[in-house]
Amino acid sequence: MNTIKKYITSLALGVAVTGAMVSCDTLDEKFYNPDKLTEADFSLLFASAQTKGHLFRYDYGATYHYMRGFGKMLGLGVSPLYLDRTQNNTIVRPWDGWSGTPFNEFIFTQTCTNYSKELSGMKLLYADMTEEEQEQNKVYMLCSDIIRSYAFQRATDLYDDMPYSEAGGAFQEMFYPKYDTQEEIYTSIMETLKNAAKDLEAYQFQTDAEKSKFASVDILCNGDLDKWIRMANSLRLRMAMRLCHVNQSVAISNIKELVAENRMLTEYSHDIGFEEQDKTHAFELTFFRGVDERGYESGAPATIIKNIMNYEYQPGDENGITRHDFDPRLYAMFQPDIHNRYIGLPLTQEEAEAELPKYYTEQELTDMYNFNDVVTNPWNPERIPTMYNRRTYFNFDMKFPVMGSTETNLTLAEAAVRWPGEFGNIDVKQCIKKAIDASTRFYYNVNKTMSYNESSLPSILYVQAKAKAPELNEDHLADYEELAANKFVSLASTKDKLKFIFDQKFCHMNIMNPYEIYNEARRLVKDFDGELPFVATPNVVFQERMFYPSSELTNNAENFAKIAYKNTYDTPVWWTTRTTAAENHNGNAL
Repeated sequence: MNTIKKYITSLALGVAVTGAMVSCDTLDEKFYNPDKLTEADFSLLFASAQTKGHLFRYDYGATYHYMRGFGKMLGLGVSPLYLDRTQNNTIVRPWDGWSGTPFNEFIFTQTCTNYSKELSGMKLLYADMTEEEQEQNKVYMLCSDIIRSYAFQRATDLYDDMPYSEAGGAFQEMFYPKYDTQEEIYTSIMETLKNAAKDLEAYQFQTDAEKSKFASVDILCNGDLDKWIRMANSLRLRMAMRLCHVNQSVAISNIKELVAENRMLTEYSHDIGFEEQDKTHAFELTFFRGVDERGYESGAPATIIKNIMNYEYQPGDENGITRHDFDPRLYAMFQPDIHNRYIGLPLTQEEAEAELPKYYTEQELTDMYNFNDVVTNPWNPERIPTMYNRRTYFNFDMKFPVMGSTETNLTLAEAAVRWPGEFGNIDVKQCIKKAIDASTRFYYNVNKTMSYNESSLPSILYVQAKAKAPELNEDHLADYEELAANKFVSLASTKDKLKFIFDQKFCHMNIMNPYEIYNEARRLVKDFDGELPFVATPNVVFQERMFYPSSELTNNAENFAKIAYKNTYDTPVWWTTRTTAAENHNGNAL
């Protein structure tokens, strides 16, 4: 046990030194005692568990790769090259090649090893504590259970069956973890979340010092246990809805409990985000660099601007828009094209050929399709198309969205639509308004508070003046919320309402949460008669699941052999209840 404790201590020391959350001057006080074995500090292990790459905020490498392939499959950003028939006329398989292989394997490996190290170490140390010590540290364990649940929910949704109960078990010499079924993982996580929320409700810090210490390392919620409870409950709501086809009774019973308790992330003030701690290296190591280098795929989709936001360019709009019949998020999520217009790029080659010549000259289209407008960087001012807003998406002070009220309210609206009468106190119209309101305020706030430029530290180039959104017009927002909510309640069919809800999630999450868009899309295929609820990039094959790491075949062969038959792009995961894969029909090569 001493050897294990020494190793766990090294994990805590590692985060103290690299995470910039505890100064080196305090390390001796926390760890050094020449007369006995140094104990790992629970608080630092807890902090380290929150700062793992690509968990609550995304890493550079994985972001780069998902923008390059996975995001194309989902139609989250548009690469003009793919709208040109002469260049895009063959099948693209997003799981292959330089980006596909490492990206497909990344989250599996991160979840089973990197995310699990501190959490497994904490469990071992906790088990070795006295009852008094356990009571003092219980809050760390409960919140760590929520962190682990968040990580494994995402992972199992991507991979289906996977190591869970024995994942991260190296300290217990479980080097070859078994694969739990997705059903087993879901059952366990949902029970864990329910218990964690219940125990946190009853938890009381014994001293102000303990409360302060917890808050100092609670990067996610700043010591606010109410937010941890709401996060656990909203995550459970997400998972309950994902069971809508495979186990309707469990889905309904869980949602009933959650609605009755009424303690989820339902208000903008509840939204949870992760702010990068190391601002000096924020650009080079995280999400920002990945999107910077993949500006090629950052064109604004017409599926968002026109179909979801209800905006269509009218002559003179480049000089200012006064009407309120479109989504005001337009200004904060996207930056205008070279002519100061918001022109969404179509996702079908046919529509691109019909629509884009209305707005661009033949030379401009040639330059756009061939990236001749990329002079020094795919975000340089010479770029022709409307793109994601660099001022918004490159604010290093952004609280990277983890979970919030937009998703929760939209999911509650779906529950009321899918099972009428089961949840009498859900006001669907109000849910739609609150979802749009919170999302709008998030994007405007991030855009408004952007303070970085070419001379700041860290620096960021190519943030153009035209990317600055105007002050949020409250009348515009209120008018649009009413318009959108009325449109939703007037829709005649359940299918149309489900599409509206999905579109709002798609708009809000966009390139900042492609995984939940992917999960929601696969869940809804059955509701859409086998079709995808979004328009994918032309000729990109849709994959139903992520591929397991090839190393599993050699490193964990006996356990992997039991599920290896599922390791194909066209095998849907358990909760879809489907045996037939969804397909992208957009593109002549398909």
